[in-house]
Amino acid sequence: MMTQQQIFKEIALLSISEQLEIVDVVKRKSLRLKKNNSSEPDEFQRKLSVEERIAIAKNLSGCLKPDAGYVPMTKEEEREIIEEYLAEKYA
Repeated sequence: MMTQQQIFKEIALLSISEQLEIVDVVKRKSLRLKKNNSSEPDEFQRKLSVEERIAIAKNLSGCLKPDAGYVPMTKEEEREIIEEYLAEKYA
């Protein structure tokens, strides 16, 4: 029987596509086992009502606000940066 470290070393030797295939198989099997062992409905499979979606959006609104003092660039500033970049690239 192989240890976890040995398994990881063996997997690292495989191609990326084979590694991704292993990940997919493990995901499917673990989800299937979880679903078979659980009698309650899977939270990720049920559809959310409109009210639940609105509540989630309200809870998340503002959670990614930038630090105080941050002012986003204007469209004109963005255009200037792009123009400068293209001028340097194609000059």
